[in-house]
Amino acid sequence: MNENKIVDLLVKYKQLTFIKILQQTMVSIFPFALIGTYCWALANSFLTTNSFFGRLTNIIKWFPAHNFASAIVSDVSLATTGVLAIYAAFISAELTMRHYGKNSNIVGVASVASYILMFIHTIRNTQQYEMNYYNATWFIFGIIVGYFVGWVFAKFGHDIPEGKDRDLVKTIIVNIKPLLIVLACALVIHLGFATYRQYQMDRIVAQSVSTVANQHSSYGLSILISLITTFTIWLGYAGTLNFSSNIFGNESIANLSYALSHKTPWNIPYPYTLQSLFNGFGGIGGVGATLALVIALILFSNKKQKRAIAMRSSVPVFFNVNFSLVVGIPTILNPIYVIPFVLSPIVNMLLGSIAIWIKLFPPLVYPVPDGTPGILAPLMGTGGNVVALIYTIFILIVDVLIYVPFVKLDNQVANKYEASLK
Repeated sequence: MNENKIVDLLVKYKQLTFIKILQQTMVSIFPFALIGTYCWALANSFLTTNSFFGRLTNIIKWFPAHNFASAIVSDVSLATTGVLAIYAAFISAELTMRHYGKNSNIVGVASVASYILMFIHTIRNTQQYEMNYYNATWFIFGIIVGYFVGWVFAKFGHDIPEGKDRDLVKTIIVNIKPLLIVLACALVIHLGFATYRQYQMDRIVAQSVSTVANQHSSYGLSILISLITTFTIWLGYAGTLNFSSNIFGNESIANLSYALSHKTPWNIPYPYTLQSLFNGFGGIGGVGATLALVIALILFSNKKQKRAIAMRSSVPVFFNVNFSLVVGIPTILNPIYVIPFVLSPIVNMLLGSIAIWIKLFPPLVYPVPDGTPGILAPLMGTGGNVVALIYTIFILIVDVLIYVPFVKLDNQVANKYEASLK
């Protein structure tokens, strides 16, 4: 397939109704994502005793109020990215109605109510509500719910044009039917999810994960988990991060115990664990090795808006917090970037493991502080080996070279898509 046909297919993909709504919604929530991302990076990398900056400067001595500052910053993060799925549901529903040339005063609220009804569940054995379903991890589901609600209101609702003398109460009453439809659908999903939890199927899944985690890792399994993690995040769901960050913890403990008892990181029992390879090399700039994407966009994108997004997101991306970037460009559900987004971490892990195999530097065994910049993780994980830092810079250059052709392809698709709108 030649390049022109690929560009044409990608333009047609961007013209799909749901993709239009998806990308417009992500553009709309980008300011909230950016603020939340900066707060997340600030709290995680600077304001706690176990953070990169906190441990480097012994923050507890010179900034006694660091816990208070961290709490305030975390509150701002909660108000932005912490309920981002709710914002996405509201905006997506409104944009969908506009796309179909309709108008409703309650479609946004109906979308929010539907989303909350689907996922309002208490934490088991407590009276507290589970809030994870409303944060940035689940925002793609908010967009899907909003799109569905907007479509139902456009199809079954009654629109009164803006130009006429509108009776607000009448407008709401005539749209009761679509409201009942979406709430009924939300209730069905709520009941299904409640049944899933009632029969403790979630615990069965968690136990299955624990069973895997307590086994010895293999190199192939580490690559597979990296592939699953990056691909699901490209789809818009970051829940697999919880899995990949906790798995094989026993092996990391065994490695650290060996290194401390023998006073050397060489010859540890498990040199190629998921935590050392993925966290050390695969996530330079966050999942998808997106620090390279920032550099490639700044250097090679011909779109001023995308260069601006890359520049504004560069600081949190440096500290491995890339949500504002993947939303603003976007990379989520963007076929242009699926290959480099998924491939780059795997290439990084392969290059890192080769270096360890030929004993260019020791395996990554020592704990790395929270919020450590991805490019410094191998340096700290090896106990300060400078060769590891130089090699990581080499890996970053390789990542940039991987992303560059796709940034140029994005330029072509954007130009042709904009021309089709004229």
